[in-house]
Amino acid sequence: MKKTLLALAVLASVAGTANAAEILKTDSASVDFYGQLREELKQIDYDDGAKSTDTSTTLKSGSSRAGVTAAYALTDDLKALASVEFGIGQSNSGDNRKHWIGISSDKYGTLTLGKQSIITDDVWGVENDWIGYGYSVLPEASGYDMNWTQNAELRYDVEGDAGWLKVAYGYDNGNEDPTTAELYLGTTVGSFDIYGGVGYQEDKTSSTSTANKTFTGTDNATYTVATTTTSVSDTELKHGMLTVNYNGDGWNLGTTYWHAEVKDNDANTKLTSDSYVVAGAYSITKKTSLYGGYEYINDFQSEGNTYNNVYGGVLYQYASWTKLYAETGYTDSDVTNSDSYYGVGVRVYW
Repeated sequence: MKKTLLALAVLASVAGTANAAEILKTDSASVDFYGQLREELKQIDYDDGAKSTDTSTTLKSGSSRAGVTAAYALTDDLKALASVEFGIGQSNSGDNRKHWIGISSDKYGTLTLGKQSIITDDVWGVENDWIGYGYSVLPEASGYDMNWTQNAELRYDVEGDAGWLKVAYGYDNGNEDPTTAELYLGTTVGSFDIYGGVGYQEDKTSSTSTANKTFTGTDNATYTVATTTTSVSDTELKHGMLTVNYNGDGWNLGTTYWHAEVKDNDANTKLTSDSYVVAGAYSITKKTSLYGGYEYINDFQSEGNTYNNVYGGVLYQYASWTKLYAETGYTDSDVTNSDSYYGVGVRVYW
């Protein structure tokens, strides 16, 4: 799951930052090659219910990725930016994850355009599990369906002494993509990080599926033909979040609230959901920390479905270029009953 703002806070002061490999470095330009390899062994034990009593054990490379970033100085303050990122994992090999260009100013912020991650995915909240499901971030959960990237997104990010601001708009490309809009802002007050925002998505995209249909002809022979079905979405998603996180000496503890409303205009239905998360981490040594959290979701994916999840783990950062973790968790849902999981993983950065 995402660790953008919180989960590595207790290690940040000692772990350092992994350096990308320099492809080009001059007084006015830089081009870097970066990436990360992910390998994870995970087992899920399902209780009875919709998922039966199966056990699933997987060894996967997940969302391993690599990319290239470029920056060219235009003036003393302005830089032209460009980046492309692609998948190199088991499930995303060859996928174009990101592809954008932009301009950056130390004084006025950064403006980027192209295929980018949504702000919701970057901001995330306090949920800090590495193996779990990440359901508390409602906009990206199944049934709410805001994709973590948008193909045609215009985004602005700025940071100053008073805090930071992030704004994004995703163009629908003639209904080939959803229309999205997001606004988030945050600040630090003493030892508290406080941030939140709102977002909107209108999805009028279409999808086509093909299936084989078998029928018996007048000659009593059996025939199979391929049939194509096109479906058009007409949904609206509204969401908002607020996070408060306290940073102590070698530890942190925070809470996040997510609210989401998804309306299906074709089916004339509306689902309203709320998630509450409490999570934190504690540094045992300079390289090792314990982390854990609890999340509660009301009306998750369907009315009357209460979802609970508790998890905990240990994170070991051997160096700036690698992390190892072990985690276990337990979930309970009114729809699928309960299941538990445990696993270990490693990530290597460059």
